[in-house]
Amino acid sequence: MKNEYPDSYTASKILREELKDAGIEPPPYSNAAHHLTPWNDSRAEKAQKLLREFGIDHDSAANGVFLPYKVNEYVTTEVLHIGKHSSEYILEVERVLSLVKKRGGTQEDAVEALHDIRERLLDGELKLNKPKKE
Repeated sequence: MKNEYPDSYTASKILREELKDAGIEPPPYSNAAHHLTPWNDSRAEKAQKLLREFGIDHDSAANGVFLPYKVNEYVTTEVLHIGKHSSEYILEVERVLSLVKKRGGTQEDAVEALHDIRERLLDGELKLNKPKKE
């Protein structure tokens, strides 16, 4: 992480500030600052451990992306950030980071792998959850 934050800041607010500080502008729609590696989900403990092993803070811009939380005129391919994250998503993050570690990857390799997850979420290739039908 680049900056220090007051204790009153939530993880999402810290991530949002880190993304903006890294030059990533929030999109022109209602959005959530999404942690690519879930930070407060016990199902993601292995992925969280791998993130720490690579020296990546869970609130750093490398572990974040802005995602819409409702459909609107600006949203095209991005997955929606609503509901509980699926086990499949969490296992995919764990699989990707485990593969980087298995190959002897560096922090830079892990950041690149996280970027790939980010792109897959933005392209709609990787599903984050199973949203309820409206």
